[in-house]
Amino acid sequence: MVRLPSIQIIGAQKAGTSAVAKWLFDSGYCRPLVFDDEPLYYSKEAHFFDIDWNYNLGLDYYASRFRDDELPALDATPDTLTFAQRVRDTYELAEDNQVNKLAVIVILRDPVFRELSLYNHMAHACRNLDQSELSDWHRQVARSDGTIMTFNEFVHEVTMPALATNEAQDLGKGRSSRHGLYANHLKEWFRLFNRNQILVLSYDELCTAPKRVQDRIQRFLGRAISGSLQEKINSNDSHEKVLTPSTEARECIESIMKPHNERLYHLLEENPGPSMEQRPFPRFHL
Repeated sequence: MVRLPSIQIIGAQKAGTSAVAKWLFDSGYCRPLVFDDEPLYYSKEAHFFDIDWNYNLGLDYYASRFRDDELPALDATPDTLTFAQRVRDTYELAEDNQVNKLAVIVILRDPVFRELSLYNHMAHACRNLDQSELSDWHRQVARSDGTIMTFNEFVHEVTMPALATNEAQDLGKGRSSRHGLYANHLKEWFRLFNRNQILVLSYDELCTAPKRVQDRIQRFLGRAISGSLQEKINSNDSHEKVLTPSTEARECIESIMKPHNERLYHLLEENPGPSMEQRPFPRFHL
């Protein structure tokens, strides 16, 4: 029988997925295999649903990354957030009703600070990685002369144009910024999967009360999980790190995100999830 991951951590990017995944992997959940010439981060995130050439290789190819039948498997690709239909279609092809047994975890972070974290991640990579290790995704923060944009420049040149498009799955420039349109993405997940299969978590609670989040996840998965959940995994303590968005950058992002955030709160209120989920979902605030 083809066996797919029993847990998908679908995002959001820069919202603590690495911390939750590390805790689960360390406790014994099966990691994705890394194939030849693939980056090491594929051992956390298989990038099957969000990359066309992987997805087109089909069900057996994806399942071949998870070969230990004795352990429950986990894929923690944060880009999966915008590909609910592909996940549904793939799991429907698998035997043993795996589509209705799948557990989905999503962590939501204030979109302004998520965007700032995204910028800092890209900028840090551009300053410290060899050019051969950089992708076009990293280079979104680079000016034409190779220097690094300010966060204000990034917001005006990358974030705002990206948020203005309705193409959720557009993989071009600014695609990660569109992850912050949470209501758009979760509405699709709620349509395609039973709401009790989806646990929505708060990044703020992950930072301030990780044991509470750990308890929510254990109750959701129906099992005790060893170890402790630590929020800070992707540490970037560079002196060049931007700690706080400017008023201009914050107001620009919020001008688009505020109504989307309101739709999110309404969506979660109208579509209550599993009993251990935080309710009402906490509002984002600076």
